[in-house]
Amino acid sequence: MPLQTTGQVIDALGGNKKVAQMTGSTTNSVSGWRKGKFPAATYVALRIVLAKKKLAAPDTLWSMRKPGRRARR
Repeated sequence: MPLQTTGQVIDALGGNKKVAQMTGSTTNSVSGWRKGKFPAATYVALRIVLAKKKLAAPDTLWSMRKPGRRARR
């Protein structure tokens, strides 16, 4: 069963400090992700680690634009 929240993903990967190290972020940033979504720039790094641990999470946990949508100005 896939992990359903950013908090579940962070906990499954070892907590704020480990995820911060994996993504080159601060622990404060990772703590903030628990309340929202992961930055798009973390998608590949976290997907690789999740796959190695045989874990899954929905793409909707990352802040990525959908194809064909323009950025707001």
